[in-house]
Amino acid sequence: MKIISWNVNSVRARIENILNYIKDSEPDILLLQEIKTQDENFPEETFKNIGYESHVFGQKSYNGVAIISKVKIYNIDKDFLKDDLKQSRVIKGEIILNKKKIELVNIYVPMAILLIRKNMNIKKIG
Repeated sequence: MKIISWNVNSVRARIENILNYIKDSEPDILLLQEIKTQDENFPEETFKNIGYESHVFGQKSYNGVAIISKVKIYNIDKDFLKDDLKQSRVIKGEIILNKKKIELVNIYVPMAILLIRKNMNIKKIG
């Protein structure tokens, strides 16, 4: 099974790139971050036309995550992490593979390098 994660920085602006990537790479599951669109504006039909189901936790202009999949995703959870700011950054689902449940967690973490530097005490040089 091929599972790919991609920060697309706007799903609608990059839809052709995404479709070409899917054609070339043939992922079973594609985890998208920073989709920058609300659920109702997500190109669900476009993905459905090429055999993928979509599960979206969108937000206007910012953030947003989605799971695009050829396999059935169960138990979609958009409240996996409680966020007082109501930012759409985490979506969770489950698949069954070889009779085993596998949990998928798709997280968008903006500016993650700053968190890494802080936690690892790394200083920017130059």
